[in-house]
Amino acid sequence: MANKKSVDSDRTTILLRFRDMVTEPRGNIAEHARLIDEYGFAWWGWWARNQELAPKSILSSIFNGTGKEIDLILFDTGLMECYKTRCSKVVVAPGDEGIGSPDFRATPHYYVRGRYPAWFRLHNSIAAIECTSFKVMSRPTLPSAGSEKYKKDTTISLDMLRDERPTLWLVQYEQSNA
Repeated sequence: MANKKSVDSDRTTILLRFRDMVTEPRGNIAEHARLIDEYGFAWWGWWARNQELAPKSILSSIFNGTGKEIDLILFDTGLMECYKTRCSKVVVAPGDEGIGSPDFRATPHYYVRGRYPAWFRLHNSIAAIECTSFKVMSRPTLPSAGSEKYKKDTTISLDMLRDERPTLWLVQYEQSNA
């Protein structure tokens, strides 16, 4: 089963695709950054697509209860912009119905009434980064049948990533020195 694979979390990071559908452009990033400034962290709810499954065992292997922080990439598919922050914890819903935020005061107001499959605790600043492509390590949220359109280590452009269905990816990347 795809969700039971081990992940080299020292080199692989999580990429979350999003689009500002309920805020002004860059409003999602600005609101999370404001909460990080105020509380030292903010909760990012994963708005999965209906056909996506939470990769519980993969997320567990990445975070494994040690409090270790990893890079987290946020990809705004509307503006084609990437951001990097740090993440030390994920809370995954026990079932398919989703869960509310682990801490509403450190959660943007537009999330408060929703229930999502997972919540990522973001730390540090959220900084824009220059990236043009990512090396795909896994698309762990899709049911196993037909989920490997891209073989491991395939490099895909931001345009290709925008056009794909999954909203959570395991990737490796190199920042441009522009």
